[in-house]
This record gives sequence, C-alpha cells and structure tokens, in this order.
Amino acid sequence: MAPSAPTLPTSPTADLTAVEAAPRRRRRAAAAAPPLGSLLQTGAQRPVCPACGGDQLTVLSLTLTDGTAVRFSSCRGCEHRRWDSEDEVLSITQVLERTRA
Repeated sequence: MAPSAPTLPTSPTADLTAVEAAPRRRRRAAAAAPPLGSLLQTGAQRPVCPACGGDQLTVLSLTLTDGTAVRFSSCRGCEHRRWDSEDEVLSITQVLERTRA
C-alpha cells in the first residue's frame, strides 16, 4: 500500500507553535530626512541669488568625483549658477576639472 499524504491542520490556529516561536522583529523608526529642496518651500531662512537677489533658487548638495562636497545653486530668475565648496566659490572650470576621473 502507498504511504498516505500528510494531512493539514483542520483549524487555522492549530499547530502554530513553529510560527509563534520565531522571534518578532521590530520595525525601526525611520530617521527624519531633511526636507527636499523646492521652490515652494517657505521658511525663515531662504537663500537669495547673489546676482539678482531673487529667492527662487534650486539648491543641491553634491559630491564631485574627487570627493569634494559642493553646494550647487541655480537661480530661476536670472539663471545664475554657483558651486560653493566649504569657504570658496568654485568656477565651472574648477568643477569640471574635479569631476574628471
């Protein structure tokens, strides 16, 4: 005679000891991310364009290929672009030199 197939528990709560024995994992609270840049953000400290004084800037924090941390800003009004690295303002030529591999 052939062996019989295993039987399944008849009730949904039957034989849950294996599931209950597994350790429960707690979800980590998500770290508060800094707010994304937006032209629509309002706040007490909005950056202004050094060329025209406008306050509609797009600002991005970037790391160049050579590891230099820069803050890129672009004015929506006059299209002035600027790369700040710590205490100096980088020219486009300097930025391109630092991104060459």
